[in-house]
Amino acid sequence: MNELGSKISALKNITIDMHQDVNDQDRLLNDSDNVFAGFGNTLRASLGRMNRMVSKRHQRQLCFYVTIAVAVFFILYYGSGLVSKFSWSSSSPEPVDVDRAL
Repeated sequence: MNELGSKISALKNITIDMHQDVNDQDRLLNDSDNVFAGFGNTLRASLGRMNRMVSKRHQRQLCFYVTIAVAVFFILYYGSGLVSKFSWSSSSPEPVDVDRAL
């Protein structure tokens, strides 16, 4: 009888732990849902502002110029890295004569 009581007590403790774990996971999912919903609202508002900005002619030109400037910046930034890699790889260092160096 004692053995049965200890098994029932162990099962009770396991179910209590499972219930607590489910509650913690539910709370985590609710928090994650709230964070992603806030992110979605922020993104939707940003896209709305961007659409209003692009809809006006003079601001559309400004957006175009900014886009071109950013593209040129990235082309120069990454292009200069590629040019330096190729220029360094074409020149090979002179071999050092070990006997003469000593």
